[in-house]
This record gives sequence, C-alpha cells and structure tokens, in this order.
Amino acid sequence: MEIQEQLFSEDLLPQRSKKDELDLAFKYARERGMPYYSYTDQEKLIEFEKIQRSDFKNGIYGNEVLQYLHGIGLAWSYFPHHWEVQVLKMKRPIDIFEDDKLFKKALASRIKWGGKVGLDGFMSDADLRKAIRTASGVQAVSNFRPVASASIYYKYARNGIVWDMSCGYGGRLIGALASGSVKKYIGSDPCQLTYQGLKKIQEDFNHIDMEIDLNMIGSEDFIPGEKVDLCFTSPPYFNTEEYSNEETQSWKKYLTKKEWLEGFLKKTMQNCYSCLKDDGLMMINIANVKTYPNLETDVLRMAYQENFKIDDVLLLRLSSIMGGFKYEPIFIFKKRGIQ
Repeated sequence: MEIQEQLFSEDLLPQRSKKDELDLAFKYARERGMPYYSYTDQEKLIEFEKIQRSDFKNGIYGNEVLQYLHGIGLAWSYFPHHWEVQVLKMKRPIDIFEDDKLFKKALASRIKWGGKVGLDGFMSDADLRKAIRTASGVQAVSNFRPVASASIYYKYARNGIVWDMSCGYGGRLIGALASGSVKKYIGSDPCQLTYQGLKKIQEDFNHIDMEIDLNMIGSEDFIPGEKVDLCFTSPPYFNTEEYSNEETQSWKKYLTKKEWLEGFLKKTMQNCYSCLKDDGLMMINIANVKTYPNLETDVLRMAYQENFKIDDVLLLRLSSIMGGFKYEPIFIFKKRGIQ
C-alpha cells in the first residue's frame, strides 16, 4: 500500500487565542528556566570557527569597524552573571525574568513582534533572551563583538603583545585568539566572576598558539611586566555599569567624576604609557553617556596630559537606526615623547 505523507500548514494547526499562546509560552519558559547561553565543547569549537571564517581581515572599512555577530553568544556563555549587572539604575534583565507580571508583558511583546510559540508553548532561547533584553525599562550590559576585536587585532597588533586593560566579557580575548595576530594577550579585570569566565576561555582554547596572562586586578593598579605593542580596551564608562559590588570596582572606589578621572583613568593611561613600546598604540573605545555627556572630551584631554597624541579615530558600528547605524568612537593614541 502506498504511504502518502501528510503535508501540514499553519491552517491545520489548532487555533489559539493570544492569551492561550502567552500562557503556554510563560509556562514553558518557567519550566525552561533562565535562557543562559550554553554550548557543548563541540559547539564551542564550531562557534569559534565561525569567527575565524568570518571576513574579519576586511572588517575595518575606511575608518569604520564593521559589526558581525559571529561568536557573541560564545562570549556571553562564559559570563552568565552579566544578566544581573546594573546599568544606569534601570531594570536588569534578571529583574524581568524573576517578576511574573513583567516577564509575561515581555513575552507578549516578543510574540507580537514575531516571536514563535510552538504547540506546547516552546519558544526558542533566542526569542526568550530577546524578550528579556528588550523589555520596557531594561538596560543590559554590552559586550565587545569578537569579530570586531579580531579585525582590530589583525590590523594593529602586529603579531605582538597586547594588554587589554579592562577585559570584560571575553569578546576581545576570543577575538584575539581567533585573529592569529596576537603573540601574547595580557588581561586585567577586578571582577572575580568575570575573571573566572576568562580563565575558562583560556582553558577551553589552550590549543591555540597564543600566550594568555590574566590578572584579577584593576588597570589603575596593574602594569604588565614587559613592553607591549598595543593597549586596547573598552573601559568602564564611569558609573554607567555596576559590574559587581566588589570594593575593587572603579565605580565603588571613585565616587565622583573627578575622583574617577584621577584615580582610574589617569593611572590607567600612565600605566599604558609605562608599558608601551615607543611605537606602540593605545586604543580606547569609550563614548558619551547620559550620566557623563562629556566623557569623550575628558578622555582626550586626559590622554594629552599624559603625553599621548591622537593619531586616528575609528567608528565602531553598533545597532542599526533609522537611516543608518549608531557608532561609538575608538580613539587611537601614540606617545608624544619621553616624559
């Protein structure tokens, strides 16, 4: 007897109200738990290879650093605590997930704008994360795109030694590993959980021929023990992000802009000047924010005071906006001379 395959379409599925759909999705999400990024060892290698196979060698077009998403989930997977970081006193992503009313509202919005709900309420982790991150009143912490960092290392690291003064959530470390253009990566970050995630990246990718030296300390209190070719980071934007409540955090140590400029930024730049080779570069990705509208100007002024000169400015492409893209500057400095 010939067996005929039944072709299904959405017209044949049971009709559900939006409320039924939302209730199913909410029930599924509660049983699923927080949708942390998670990869098997094999999947980590696959994600890493996507960065290596990306067009990072051509990722700087003119003065624009293009943004590709390859590897961003891989970087996030090592730092689940990033969902709990406070940004600009707004709601944290974890606050949405833990509040039934707010979470249902976030799910409803995601369904409205295209989030798919299966017959049993299944919603993909990507849709769940997007629902949480884009909920009303939420501000999530950002991460440096691994492909963007690989592009920068490919052009500026010169197969040399780099110091990432504020490592953050692994985007630059993974980018350095994938670029093939970094001989040694020196990293500093005072947050214990972040440091542990960075160490796990080091462990998982120890087959890559790049030396890694990680230090759980703030950049204002650390100087590499050797000369470096490139100092490159995206530091804290004063008190915009409260990465942790540890007393080593710059937002805890320096309560005013003046204290932060003198105690954190100035000392970090002095340490960069001290360890940089005479022809080395200091690259800093930082931008004006609501709580510090003249941050870029203060960074440029402080760099000049610490004997650096501006050599170039890259534009880091971020999210798309109507008619184009949003950008942040990456300032490139050279030494002006011997102090």
